[in-house]
Amino acid sequence: MGNRSKKYKEDYLYEQLQNPKEAAAYLNECLKDEDPAVFLIALRDVIKANGGMSKLAEEIERNRESLYRSFSVDGNPGINTLVDTLDVYGLEISVKPMKLHA
Repeated sequence: MGNRSKKYKEDYLYEQLQNPKEAAAYLNECLKDEDPAVFLIALRDVIKANGGMSKLAEEIERNRESLYRSFSVDGNPGINTLVDTLDVYGLEISVKPMKLHA
């Protein structure tokens, strides 16, 4: 039963992440974590929910293996790759002042 429950939760998450508003909220929440790998894991979830790495590679004209490395836990995607990836899913990067400096 546990495995089916996990599959259901995963399916539900991926269904939600197909909506840009839900994906943005999910990614923004993960950005709050001190470990940048959390954001990359979340971004991989968004990628998987929207057709996977192969589809993304075609859409942004990048090598699939390179994307897997960029978005791995130890990855470090370049700004162009990140911006192009987010754009595919109707998302964009935003910068705001820290609460300490507001």
